[in-house]
Amino acid sequence: MDESELLFNLFYLLLCMCIIYPPEEFQRLGLTVEQLFSRWLGEEYLNFVLYHKRRTSLNLFVHSCLPALYFLIHRFKFSVFMEPELEKESELDPDFPMPQEAVAFKTLTWKVAQRFSLMAILVVPALIFNWYQQNWKRHPISQTLLKFSNVSEVTDITSDIGNEFRRPNIYKKKLNFISTVITTENWIIKTSLYNVYFAHQSDTTLSVAKTETYNVSADNTDTLQMVSIVVKPNRAGVPDFHIRINALEFRNLEERITRPIVIPSNIQFHRNVIDRFIDVFKEQVTHNPLYKADRIAEKCFGCMNAEPNIKIHKQCEDIDRDGQPLPSENCCSNCYCRPMWCVECLARWFAARQNEHDREVWLEQKCTCPMCRAKFCLLDVSYIEKSNNTTVGGLDDPDDLRV
Repeated sequence: MDESELLFNLFYLLLCMCIIYPPEEFQRLGLTVEQLFSRWLGEEYLNFVLYHKRRTSLNLFVHSCLPALYFLIHRFKFSVFMEPELEKESELDPDFPMPQEAVAFKTLTWKVAQRFSLMAILVVPALIFNWYQQNWKRHPISQTLLKFSNVSEVTDITSDIGNEFRRPNIYKKKLNFISTVITTENWIIKTSLYNVYFAHQSDTTLSVAKTETYNVSADNTDTLQMVSIVVKPNRAGVPDFHIRINALEFRNLEERITRPIVIPSNIQFHRNVIDRFIDVFKEQVTHNPLYKADRIAEKCFGCMNAEPNIKIHKQCEDIDRDGQPLPSENCCSNCYCRPMWCVECLARWFAARQNEHDREVWLEQKCTCPMCRAKFCLLDVSYIEKSNNTTVGGLDDPDDLRV
């Protein structure tokens, strides 16, 4: 394989990946299969089920033609214009001679791959034509919807799904380049390249299978959590399917589904931006020096459940990113309140007073103490290290608890 052939193989592989998994650039330019053949596919909102029957069939046909197209271009480019003498000489490299058995195996493999590629462009159209007969009755989508029907026709179900899809209160979220999840009043639908999965909400069980956390920045302060949800229709013959979404989208999906989503006790994740900020806030506070406290409140004033475990006290230097002193109105001040907040409540208070559109710089902003309104920043928050003579509820002597 010479350099030009290697470059062609890499280019064709990249082209195939862009056709099968079209990136955003291809979608914006209208270079996806759905967009190029949109006139034949029709409109999704006019006939949802028929549109996806055509779309999945078209994807299967186009993708099945890619191997045969590769061999056709390869033969035209690298075989027709190659002289027979050079072709024979190229079989053996003088620097790296290949055994005759290996050459024969390579030739046989190449010919078998060509035969299979030709079979694909013959078999797949025949399969699609078989699906098309009797108004797409044999299509896998029709066979799946038939299991939800009490009669031998899916016309009513197809009409109901189309009507619900046209309503404004549906939830539609693109999971990746090839999959989309849609929830309507009664249906949970997941589209893929070659199939569409359906589940009726009245008899479907949903549960969180696992969560995955990825670091998207070098300092580990910015993370991405993905949640995998298993959708199990309680209909015989209807397959289960997975929905893998961003954890921050979980609540939006949960609000659009009438069935509860079961979350195992051993799985925890951030359901919204505030939950995610709380975890980052708590992690950053661990890097601050501890504060020895003698008097703390009995319960957190925010949740009245947890024990206060943080103290606000000035320890920042009041300088900006460039090391220049901050104006006096932007400087932090001392807080003389006794510890009376848990770190989660203070983090929620801190986040609630920030600009929602500047989430990426929340940790650099300032806030005021919930009680005395003293200004503080994240560097001024410390976990409490209890001293030996710590009192409960701010009383100087435990005997004062007696009546």
